This record gives sequence, structure tokens and C-alpha cells, in this order.
Amino acid sequence: MKAGSSTGQYFKEVGDLSAKVQKFSTKELWEKARKGNRNAEKELIENNLRLVFPIAKKYQRYGIELSDLIEEGNIGLIHAIKKFNPRRNTKFSTYAVYWIKQFIRRAVEENSKDIRIPTYIWENLRKWIKNWESLHSKFGRYPTISEMTQKLNLSTKQVRNLIETVEMFQSIKSLEAPIDEDGELFVKDVITDKSLKTPDSIITSFKLHDDMLKALNKLNNRERAILNMRYGLMDRQRFTLEEIGKKLKISKERVRQLEKRALYQLKWLAQKMHLV
Repeated sequence: MKAGSSTGQYFKEVGDLSAKVQKFSTKELWEKARKGNRNAEKELIENNLRLVFPIAKKYQRYGIELSDLIEEGNIGLIHAIKKFNPRRNTKFSTYAVYWIKQFIRRAVEENSKDIRIPTYIWENLRKWIKNWESLHSKFGRYPTISEMTQKLNLSTKQVRNLIETVEMFQSIKSLEAPIDEDGELFVKDVITDKSLKTPDSIITSFKLHDDMLKALNKLNNRERAILNMRYGLMDRQRFTLEEIGKKLKISKERVRQLEKRALYQLKWLAQKMHLV
């Protein structure tokens, strides 16, 4: 967005650009841009500005001006264009969304001292934590999003917003950042609460939802078994590398290698599914 322009003007500009007939494919434009063709780079940016707004809008609730978030998203888009390699067989839009989101989230984190979380979000967060613990005890595993939405009578969208809120708390640099409207509740009160066990357990409980389970199912049986045993994903019991090796009749070093490979695949799948 150009400095001083309104959101309405931005939409008009994006709409006008979207109506233009594209003469070259994304790959052709990228090849030209890589060789220093500024016009090709400009066209790549213009063709993909539409990706920025929905992501910026999503993070507006953290108290930063929408125009500033769009500006950061545009910078992320430019960064994606410079780093993109079409030979990796990844859609540019998927790659760009990742970097747009990273730059916008960085802006939110850097302005964390100004964040105020609305009371209703905090109340839902409290209910989530209480009911998550209840279902965890009942099932002996991490509850899915579907189970939590049913328990809390919240929509899937509301639950995902809660997940993103917790993830944002984890990345805020200052533990003294207030997170309620009255300025009486701080980040440190959330992530050091003894009832929540450890920050790591919070991250795991919020990230391991339905989509992550789908990602786990894309691993082969041995990789999935190793992660399940290593991190207690389906029950509360965790095993050492040596214990897993004995169960699977492979060496401890081989378990470590397979765990590393499985985690790498899981991270890639999560990024592809826009979970991280």
C-alpha cells in the first residue's frame, strides 16, 4: 500500500491490477525478474497483492493498523519473490503466503507492548485450557479441534483464533506485555501458570489438532510409531530412543535418524497446510 493511501484506495488499486490480462506465467515472470527485469518483478508483485489483505485482516485484532499490516505483508511478498524457485515444484501463492504471514507476525511481535486482547477472547482461552485438561484426562490423549468445539460450543474458526492467540503469546519477547483490556493480566501469568504445566505442553496441546493429525497420517507406519512413542502423542507415555529401538528392533542411532526425518516431514507438511 502506498504511504498515505486509504484501505479503500488500496482495494481499488488491487482490483484494477487484477483486471489486467497477464501476458506471462508466474514462472516466466520470475525468470525475467531473476535476471534483473524490474518490470517483471513489479508485475509479479501486482499479480499477487490480493494474497496480502486476508492475512493482514486476520492479525488486525492485535491492535495494529490494517494499513501497517498490509505494508508488512507487501514486504513479505517481495521477499518471497526474491527467494522463490519454481523448479522446486511449489506453487508461488503457497510460498508467498508463508512469507507474507511471517513478516506480518514479526510486526505484531515487535509491537507486542501495545497488544490488548479483548476480554471475550481471554475468557474463551480460560475455558479452553480447563476443558482441554478435562478431555485429555478422559481420553488419555490430546483432544482434537472437533472434540473441543463440541465441548465449548465454539465454531472451528473461533478455536483456530484461540490457537493463534496462544502461539502469538509464545513469541512475544516481553513477558511483561499486558494481554487484557485493564492492563492487569500479563503474558507471564499465562505461560508460567503452574496449572498449564510447561510452555512446551501448551504449544503441543494447541498445535496438535485435526489438521496436524492428518499430517501425521501422511508419515509411514514406522515414522508415525516413533513420533507417537517419543512424544506421547496418542497417550501420555513417552519412551527413550533406546526403548523405542528395542521395541522396533533397530539401533538407538537409527531411531534418532528416523525421528529427525519424520519431524522434518511433519514440519514441511504443517507449512504446506498453513498451520505454521
